[in-house]
Amino acid sequence: MRDIDQITRLILNACPTVRVRQLSVSHPGADNDGIWFFNRPDSEFEVQAESPNGMCPFLIETDKSDTRVTANSIEEAVAIIANLLRMGPLGAIRSR
Repeated sequence: MRDIDQITRLILNACPTVRVRQLSVSHPGADNDGIWFFNRPDSEFEVQAESPNGMCPFLIETDKSDTRVTANSIEEAVAIIANLLRMGPLGAIRSR
């Protein structure tokens, strides 16, 4: 299982209303499709997590600000995404 699959599962378990989608590209294999978007229906902001292979580290950013953060673990990525989506603290995160 890729790290992004675990991140997505943990985010959706904590907040089932979050929508996750992967960037659709015109030329799979040639274009970079390693970008995932997370958003909530009640939020005007979207969070983007980028990794060429779906594995840590992830570059995480939001359209809320110009801040870019690198998450080096699944737990760190989940915490950053949850914070940017204003999901509140998630408690202990178990990735495996």
